Amino acid sequence: MIASPAEWFERPQWWPVLAAVPVFIILALWLNGRRRANIEYFMSAGRAAAVCGDVSNRIRAVRIFVAGAALLFAGIALLDPVFGDEFRVVESRGIDILLCVDVSRSMLARDLPPSRLERAKRDMQALADHVRGDRLGCVAFAGEAKLTIPLTQDMDTFRGLVDPLDPAAVRKGGTDLGKAVDAAVEALDSNIKVKDPALGAHEVILLLTDGEDLEGQGLAAAKRASARGITVHCIGFGDTRGSKITLQEDGSESFLKNERGDEVVSAMDADSLRKLAAATGGEFIRADAMPLPLIELYEKRIVPKAKKTFESEEKREKKHRFQWPLMAALALALIDLGLTDRNGIFTKQSRTA
Repeated sequence: MIASPAEWFERPQWWPVLAAVPVFIILALWLNGRRRANIEYFMSAGRAAAVCGDVSNRIRAVRIFVAGAALLFAGIALLDPVFGDEFRVVESRGIDILLCVDVSRSMLARDLPPSRLERAKRDMQALADHVRGDRLGCVAFAGEAKLTIPLTQDMDTFRGLVDPLDPAAVRKGGTDLGKAVDAAVEALDSNIKVKDPALGAHEVILLLTDGEDLEGQGLAAAKRASARGITVHCIGFGDTRGSKITLQEDGSESFLKNERGDEVVSAMDADSLRKLAAATGGEFIRADAMPLPLIELYEKRIVPKAKKTFESEEKREKKHRFQWPLMAALALALIDLGLTDRNGIFTKQSRTA
């Protein structure tokens, strides 16, 4: 199968330059012929002058072909021919970070002031102020998961959409970490054309929750994400000793109660989150252990891993070969200049004779 010009040249739109070369040669030869005829008509200076005229005309003809060839090779260089393969190291590429934030009612507990959920949202907004050229997205989850912010580099929009997140963002109550992780992986997959496990090095899931995996599906989903090459880091919000869940209704506050009328106490399940993160090679940290846990993860775990992948990643592409025809064009131009000097020598010899 014959390759199309687009496969052989980087800029095939310049092909009319090549078509102009034969037109130039034909026109130049015709003008040289007219010049020779005029000279022969007016010349009557004898044999030496005639011989000089013949040599001069031959040199002009040669110069025309040399100049035409130089233009031809210059035109080929302008088309930028590409063939043969080369491997180029990819230096940089943005990181896609999907934040899964738990908006279940257990996140309303105030053991992490002003509440677990408000602290999580503040940390997300702080990360948005800190990232450099990466994309952030958000999945809100409770008993079900919902992509509330698609991946974006518009951090102003991201911060604005994070602020109103609350338990009403998801209809079904409870806490299903498995659905959160699966929804994040699906959102990451929807942004790439070819599913490749190597892409996981540029994709990260941050799970912000109190860790009470009531459905018990979080670890299985983490293993599926790991098979896709995606790392899941877990940030635990709350106290392992537990805290009551404060509700606000009609301007007054009360504590959440179960069906028997007992006040519900929610404790962070650090062990579940630690196992979930470890299944993907990720890290578990407590939100109360440092002022800005998401930025800590970003700087010490996410960025270094991505940079290492950037440095080792190679891209296969066609090699540019415009240098060869360009060098040929320059060589022919120098030959043309030499023929000009030689023409001058013959002219000088004819006058001396």
